[in-house]
Amino acid sequence: MNGSFSKILYRIAVPSECDRIREALLAFYFPEELVTRSYLDESQPLIGPTEEHIQYVLSFVHQGMVALAIDEDLGTIVGVTVARCVKPGTADELLAMVPAASSRRWAETMRLFAHLELTGDVCGRLRSRRAYHVFVLAVEPHYRRRAIGQKLMEFQMARGKSLRFRVVSADFTCEVAARIGERLDMRCVCAMSLNQYRNHTGEHTFVATGPNHIVSTYARYV
Repeated sequence: MNGSFSKILYRIAVPSECDRIREALLAFYFPEELVTRSYLDESQPLIGPTEEHIQYVLSFVHQGMVALAIDEDLGTIVGVTVARCVKPGTADELLAMVPAASSRRWAETMRLFAHLELTGDVCGRLRSRRAYHVFVLAVEPHYRRRAIGQKLMEFQMARGKSLRFRVVSADFTCEVAARIGERLDMRCVCAMSLNQYRNHTGEHTFVATGPNHIVSTYARYV
């Protein structure tokens, strides 16, 4: 990028963009994403998402819950945020998908997602039958410090409201993202160190190194 900032467009993704979104996620989301890089399995030393994980994220494009930040001059995707509808039974739905997982990595990831849904309990805490839950928020490194992440969250809040959700929530996995939630008047309803999590058999399946090891769930009414 040069010294002059180009205009950023914020909009909902369409299904024909799935390949481009996949490239963006693999370029600047998954390499830094806490859960993906913290999975512990000596038999699978390579760090990266499974194909099932990628397809799971992309499935929300077809539901109109993926918002993009686009550099209008270059036409490139520089930010991605993905939401899903969560309900009191979402954890059970995630666990029901585990037996069909083709890899242990994806099975353990879904178990973790289910655990986060149970501990966050956004619907129960805010007494709502459903919530518009943001679980992916990523900005291309060269475009950071321009409030793109915050504008994407603002866009998703408006999107959730337009879809008649009363509550918007989000899982944040770094301090920078958590501060975005605070600036948007979201409140932290749950925070868990990934290093304290153990699966259903007591195994320590995720180990985070570095300062970012907390998964924080934030929520607010819209």
